[in-house]
Amino acid sequence: MSTYGYENCVAGTFYGFTKTEFNPGGTLNLQWGAIDNGATPLNITLGRAGGYIIDEIIVGAEFTTDSALYQLVVNNTANCTLEEYSWAIPDDFNTTDPQYQIGLFNASVLLGADGNALFGWQAWSPDFYVRPVSTTTTGATSTATTVAASATGDNTIITTSATSVPSSSASPSSSAADNNTSNAETIGIGVGVGVGAAALAGVLLGVFYLLRRRKKAPNSPQSLGSARQQCIQELPATEKRPPMYELAG
Repeated sequence: MSTYGYENCVAGTFYGFTKTEFNPGGTLNLQWGAIDNGATPLNITLGRAGGYIIDEIIVGAEFTTDSALYQLVVNNTANCTLEEYSWAIPDDFNTTDPQYQIGLFNASVLLGADGNALFGWQAWSPDFYVRPVSTTTTGATSTATTVAASATGDNTIITTSATSVPSSSASPSSSAADNNTSNAETIGIGVGVGVGAAALAGVLLGVFYLLRRRKKAPNSPQSLGSARQQCIQELPATEKRPPMYELAG
């Protein structure tokens, strides 16, 4: 049977732990150098760095070569015997603090015996992270939320969003609206000036015609008096009327 190219496997040492980012609902494939060549039943626990136990995943697992769940993989030529287990991460897994470890404990002894909270401990896995699905898309945008959870890593989205518009720059629609408003104001001012000029020209033209008509009017007292005087001056002396005498009563 294959041991994936490992040789001289060390008991309790985790192998093939190349992936460290997972999501709820995913599967974490675990394999480590067999403890007592599979003779020791194990408790597989979920914990944190520093030896803090959160919960038990499996209690009393017995690894054998014919087990489909707790597999014992033996290769005498490579001097390597592995114990393997695939953990299905629950869909409702707590991702508030995403950093975890897997702990291996001897199931044949009592945890916490002799006043030791980690009594029976055999090995810790490397650190791994369980993050929400929405924060683990790959690409430039994904790296942005881990670092909001962290800063910009390859496991977080933001969705944030990837291409954001600087807050100081105006959107095309608002710029177009501003341009339209400015054009409308300019046109309104031009129309107002034109209407005012036309009205002033009309008033001046009306005054001009009124004065002109008054000058030409024949019935004004001044024109009548001058016309009468001209007629009197132009009458010949012979046509002057004789003096009128008053009849005696």
